[in-house]
Amino acid sequence: MNVIDKTLYHQIHPFKLITDVISAFLAVYLFWLHSIVTGLIVAFIPSIVISLFMIKAMDFEKQKNSGFGRYVKRYMGRGTDTARSLGFLVMLAGGWFHYFWVIVLGFLVIIAAWMNGFVYKRQMPSQSPSRRQGR
Repeated sequence: MNVIDKTLYHQIHPFKLITDVISAFLAVYLFWLHSIVTGLIVAFIPSIVISLFMIKAMDFEKQKNSGFGRYVKRYMGRGTDTARSLGFLVMLAGGWFHYFWVIVLGFLVIIAAWMNGFVYKRQMPSQSPSRRQGR
């Protein structure tokens, strides 16, 4: 498996998901307390360190061959990554300004980004209308 595939599939490994969820909510709490430096460290360093370790040391064939892996391969792109990042920034802003509803809004943006494949069905090249009709 190449680095590009590892970068994609490590995102759905339980260890990475748990790291990201815990560090995100802890960072939002630290922003709520106006501890910006510690909040930024908690928001980004654990995720980066875990990602680098996982991509270097782990195999993600199990994730790649799972239903979730097929979903991620099909629907997770730069737009989705951007939406997830923006949602997280919204959460941090909500924490900083003490708006719980903004934190929830940011979280919903992240969830919507992860679920974009259920809303926007992308047609795979092998399923194009001309191929199905034998043209």
